[in-house]
Amino acid sequence: MMAVVFLAQVLSAAAPLVLASLGGVLSERSGVTMLALEAYLLLGAFAAVVAGLASGSIVVAVLAAALAGALAGALFALFAVWQRASSVVVGVALNLLAMAGTRAALKVLYGSSSNSPTLPTSEGMRGSALAWTALRDALSTPTVWIAPLLVALSALLLSRTVLGLRITACGEHPMAARAQGVPVARVQTTALVLGGAIAALGGAQLGLHQHAFVASMSGGRGFLAVAAVILGRWRPVRAAVWAAAIGSLSALEATLASGGWVPTVVLQALPFALTLLAVAGRSGKARAPAALG
Repeated sequence: MMAVVFLAQVLSAAAPLVLASLGGVLSERSGVTMLALEAYLLLGAFAAVVAGLASGSIVVAVLAAALAGALAGALFALFAVWQRASSVVVGVALNLLAMAGTRAALKVLYGSSSNSPTLPTSEGMRGSALAWTALRDALSTPTVWIAPLLVALSALLLSRTVLGLRITACGEHPMAARAQGVPVARVQTTALVLGGAIAALGGAQLGLHQHAFVASMSGGRGFLAVAAVILGRWRPVRAAVWAAAIGSLSALEATLASGGWVPTVVLQALPFALTLLAVAGRSGKARAPAALG
């Protein structure tokens, strides 16, 4: 039964990282440094929970998350692409805005700056420790099933479509692409909007799995997703594999925490520490898109 519980935890922990890493790959392959994945996760989780509470529909919740991410990507593009501001600064600013903005919105909507009301569940089993119930709960979240589909579609988009080839061209040789008549700014904007929508679905996974929005619930996962993008060498499938591996570390943290024999602080630092070591070990082997410098 422990293996079933661990599998459920892996699925729930990996999906947000996989989806966020896909958003990062699409954005950075277009030549725009993407450090706003934390913001996309927060905004996606917030939008999904608010829409779910208002409509009672999980489909509406997922669509709301994607829309929120797309709008955030458009805002990112407005400053980083069209106004030519530093994409690093814009990413950090968007992260801070999402953290403060979601807290303020929680206070306005629900009278609390820390968490939202709980989403209703059909079975009333939220928080159950039963192994098969935990697995069924993980598989009942549609973003768990959407994630592998989007991995395949992202790989096909970048390798087999005109838009994907233009995204790659803008990331590798923007001046040459512009000379060939490619509208670089519009292509980058499209990549950022699409990447934002996909990354925000990872936030929807967080909110729907926990059945509520909790302030700062992304917990640094956006930065772990950035590491997965680098470790995956800016390729969707490889980045997703690394994201799933990092998610497995997070699931291992939850499993070990239930035993109580490893300090909580050590367990919380484990995914970040091992990811940092992996990035340091493979940094010389990764080649970023040329436009990222």
